[in-house]
Amino acid sequence: MLPLVFYPRPREHEFNLFTDHYFSTFFFVNIGIIIAFYYLNTFVLIPKLLDRQKFLSYGLLVLALLIFYGFVPRIYHGLFGSLQAPSAIPRPVPRPPRNRTLPLLSPGNIAIFLMVFIFSTGIKVIQKWLRSEQRTREIANEKLKTELSFLKAQINPHFLFNTLNNIYALASDQSDQTAAAVMKLSNIMRYVLTEARNDLVPLEREILFTSHYIELQKIRLTDRTRIEYTINGDPLGRQIAPLLLLPFVENAFKYGISTREYSPISIRLEIKEGSVDFFVSNRKHYNTGLKMTENTGIGISNTRRRLDLLYPDNYDLQIQDRNNEFFVHLKIPV
Repeated sequence: MLPLVFYPRPREHEFNLFTDHYFSTFFFVNIGIIIAFYYLNTFVLIPKLLDRQKFLSYGLLVLALLIFYGFVPRIYHGLFGSLQAPSAIPRPVPRPPRNRTLPLLSPGNIAIFLMVFIFSTGIKVIQKWLRSEQRTREIANEKLKTELSFLKAQINPHFLFNTLNNIYALASDQSDQTAAAVMKLSNIMRYVLTEARNDLVPLEREILFTSHYIELQKIRLTDRTRIEYTINGDPLGRQIAPLLLLPFVENAFKYGISTREYSPISIRLEIKEGSVDFFVSNRKHYNTGLKMTENTGIGISNTRRRLDLLYPDNYDLQIQDRNNEFFVHLKIPV
């Protein structure tokens, strides 16, 4: 449409493009050349020169084509005569002929060339940027999936190692609860091997998995430990990333129970509209001067990294490590 916009129009006559034979041979020659430049710039000059950072060669060639296109009206006029169709400007009253000299470089052609140049180059640059952004997103997604898979792979043996230690202690004491513990561990590992491979799992399945883990831990506890596990709200229809709650529960049992002192552990899950609040609190019982946050291994730091990847800027994790109490509050969208 640009050649049509800039093509010279008669000022003395209200014309119709289709009935007054406005389109001359020069019009089609002119528009054919600029269309050829558009595709030449898009598919040859930019890929071969600009993309390869041959800026000087690209600039000089475009400048040469600009000068040539500016000369086109003068060249055509010199070879074929008038630029307009014979009947394009009917004059009811004859006028004396005027001597008109064409400019050396046509301003209209220069304007058309520059706009086509900007348009074609801009489209190509934007397409290249969009492809680059898409590749960047694909690489980031692959990196994210790889890192999440690695983090989940870290959780599984970490959890299994601690649980097998508990079952080993039962077996060493020849406890009647050993068989029940092995069965519960089987149910837990079935969840880990099937559901935990997914990016999201039903919230009720994650709750059931956590419940199985708590029941497994209760087998080895004494009457000095008091477990309070409550769930408020309806989990149906909600989804959550798998194995997010386990590290906090696991640490509560690892550092919050004692065979000599009273050991309360509170685990509470509150399901609200659009979010889940998870609370874990326990007393600290361990023979070390380190803070619990410095002694929890890969569990909590692993989970914090997963939260950063899965819920960027969309979760709240508060950890309070007091002298004799450890408290966790996790809020995530569901």
